[in-house]
Amino acid sequence: MKPNHIPYISLINRYKSTIEKSKSIPIVETKYTTLSLAFSDHAVRACIAEAQVMDRPNRTGPSSFEALAGLFWVCISKVKGLTNGLVDMSVCLDMRTVLGVDKRFFGNCMVYNNVQAKGNGFFEAANAVAQVVAKMDSEGITDLIEWLQCKDDEALPLMNGCDLVCASLGPVDPYLSMFGDGVRPIRASYYVEPVLGLGQVLIIPGPPGEGPLSRVVVVTLPHDEVIKLCEDDLLLRFSPTILMGLNRN
Repeated sequence: MKPNHIPYISLINRYKSTIEKSKSIPIVETKYTTLSLAFSDHAVRACIAEAQVMDRPNRTGPSSFEALAGLFWVCISKVKGLTNGLVDMSVCLDMRTVLGVDKRFFGNCMVYNNVQAKGNGFFEAANAVAQVVAKMDSEGITDLIEWLQCKDDEALPLMNGCDLVCASLGPVDPYLSMFGDGVRPIRASYYVEPVLGLGQVLIIPGPPGEGPLSRVVVVTLPHDEVIKLCEDDLLLRFSPTILMGLNRN
């Protein structure tokens, strides 16, 4: 650590808070359902444009992840019954690029951070995510790593046990995989276990050939909430295609 260095405490406090909250989380058996939704390049561009236009037209708009994260944050909050606010949400990002670490690094570079919005609208949610992502720089993450190293003798909790978790898996390129005879995957999906708390949202690139901004969003929520999510007017505005996962029985 640098002499006289004052650690960036935002991320550290986030992890401290999760440790404390995890000690009192009741274990409740919940039936979760996972749903995969495909968003076309055109739909994601429309999502970004709406988040930008309704905020400040002259400012650079949110990224595809930031716009989709804000969209699902708002929609999921509604299906969970909130009418005047948003559920607690954390974003989870791969920090290899920020830390200057290339893909040969083998290990966990996913970092969580809490997001707070000043309103419950779509543009407010998307831009709150953008602000948090912008603040996650190499110095703050290095401070977090050093703090975690000091706690090596302690059992750290699962970070997905409290909030709704929205993870960006953009750096992961599953379409580089190759099966026998040079066959590449047509579609890819992900599932992270265990699923606890409010649920999870994973945002991954769409297949090659469907546009640079096409995305697949994998949502895991309690079963009844997934059904309500598929009927949400704001979500349906962007015409996602259900790829798999919804069973109404």
